[in-house]
Order: sequence, then structure tokens, then C-alpha cells
Amino acid sequence: MNTKKQNFAAIVDCVREFHDAFGIANRDLPEGKLDESTVRLRHRLMAEETEEYLEAALAGDTVEVADALGDQLYILCGTILSHGMQHVIEEVFMEIQSSNMSKLGADGQPIYREDGKVMKGPNYFRPNISIILEST
Repeated sequence: MNTKKQNFAAIVDCVREFHDAFGIANRDLPEGKLDESTVRLRHRLMAEETEEYLEAALAGDTVEVADALGDQLYILCGTILSHGMQHVIEEVFMEIQSSNMSKLGADGQPIYREDGKVMKGPNYFRPNISIILEST
């Protein structure tokens, strides 16, 4: 087993290598609008891997769950590269993390809906992703 810890940038670089080898476009700057066929392909790939995860998790198959999660990460990284978000995605994630943590209630405790979904507390703030993208 490989115990070497990889950082997220190294993982994205592996997917970039795959894209380069197979002629899949990567962008260098953030772009929301891609051609429709690319958007649909990226969505379909993510949906397929999510379905594989669901089947594996419902079956309790640890190996297939790990495979599905790894494939989801691979496809997500490819989608990040397709949109040119690789240089900002970690900062975007941390902004979302801050926003998510602001969902705690006034007493510092989580607020849950009946189905277990975390609800927004009184100090909730939306993530300010625009400012991150404007700085690129």
C-alpha cells in the first residue's frame, strides 16, 4: 500500500496529465460557459459515478465504494480543469467551509431538519465566491 500523502494540486495534475494524453481540453482561467456537449459529458460522467457509488454503498461493497469515490474525484478534477478552476478551487472550498460553519445556531449547536439535513442558523452567510474569481 502506498502511504505517501498527496495534496490536492498533485491529484489535479494527474488528471491534467490524463487530459493532455487523451486530447481533452483544460482551461487556465475560470470559465463558467463551456460548449453544451462538454457540459453534458461532464454531467453524465459525474452522474454515472454517483450511481455506481449508490449501488456499491447499498450493497455494502467497500472495494466498489472506494472505486466509485476515487472515480468521482477523478471526474470532478477533470471538470475543475475543464472550467479552469484548478487555481482557485481550494480557496473556493475554504470559503464554502466558512459559510457552512456559519450555519451553527446561536447557541453554537447544529440545527437539523427532520431528515437530518443541516439547516442555516442566524449567523449564516453565503460564500463570497465572486471575490475569489475576481482576483484571478
